[in-house]
Amino acid sequence: MSFYKKPYHTKCNMKVHGRRKLEDLDYQSLVHKLDKEVGFYIKKTFEVMPGVSRCYTCKTLHDTKEIQWGHFISRRYYAVRWDLRNSRPQCRGCNGPRSGEPMKFRQYLVEDIGEECVKDLESIAMMNGERNMPRETIIEQIKTYKGLNRKFKE
Repeated sequence: MSFYKKPYHTKCNMKVHGRRKLEDLDYQSLVHKLDKEVGFYIKKTFEVMPGVSRCYTCKTLHDTKEIQWGHFISRRYYAVRWDLRNSRPQCRGCNGPRSGEPMKFRQYLVEDIGEECVKDLESIAMMNGERNMPRETIIEQIKTYKGLNRKFKE
């Protein structure tokens, strides 16, 4: 009996120890990766000082590690899921049990980006419904946000 381990993963015929290319990932893995990149970008962009963020809806200060990536329009609407106009940092209380505080969120969003932009987001979500984004678009956005996030990681 040999103790030799195969250097390849049997399901996808890829090296176990190497990083997988974005093009080789399944759709849900791409979505997860983009969520991670955009979430990190939102949290870092809205920091009030290094390591401290303010909840968009209740305005309380929190450690950035504890803050969540909140959405005005639900994440299930892929057309606006990663749209920066639709995303802001929220505390666990506002984003979880209080379901994102949609009325407050909308009010503050109108103050920040204007009524017209908020209506534009709402119409994009309604026109596109819950349709998935093309793989190529997701891969392109992952690369874009990885580049943007490098400045925060340095």
